[in-house]
Amino acid sequence: MELLLKEKYKIPLETQKFILQMCWAQHDGQWFLKSKKEYGIEAANQLNQKVVFSMGKIEAKHILNALGIKKGTIKSISELFKLINTFMDVIIPKIMKFKFIVHSKNEGVAIVNKCFIWKEVEKSKEASEYKCACNFRHRSWLEAMGVNGEIIPLKRKSNGDNMCKFKFILT
Repeated sequence: MELLLKEKYKIPLETQKFILQMCWAQHDGQWFLKSKKEYGIEAANQLNQKVVFSMGKIEAKHILNALGIKKGTIKSISELFKLINTFMDVIIPKIMKFKFIVHSKNEGVAIVNKCFIWKEVEKSKEASEYKCACNFRHRSWLEAMGVNGEIIPLKRKSNGDNMCKFKFILT
């Protein structure tokens, strides 16, 4: 007997989104761990930063296309933070706790109070050797959006601070 079966289980879209976000985050972690084991911590950190920068540009381009936003049209920190909030909603699981605060048309800060990536890194023996690549992702998003600016790390969990804090300045 031959039967073409098209039945499947239903998973709510929000649950599907969370699963995909977690799988992407865990893929990133596994990629880093395997790179570290194969090539050493320094090479793994360098490769991770390059890959995160490259992937960030791809992420941003997909989201900008989905929103119909053209490169080079973001002109204020409020617009930038609204887009980054959207990027984070699409890409990052809800277990990350962050906020963006606008100080002026061209300046603001991002604060990360809970980072699931750093929580996992802390469990490893080499946490002190890990170089966080999140700023590479942020900078790649700016590049993909055609935004001129800089991102200055003010506090880092990896440096022993209780949060990560980044100053965004549009130039």
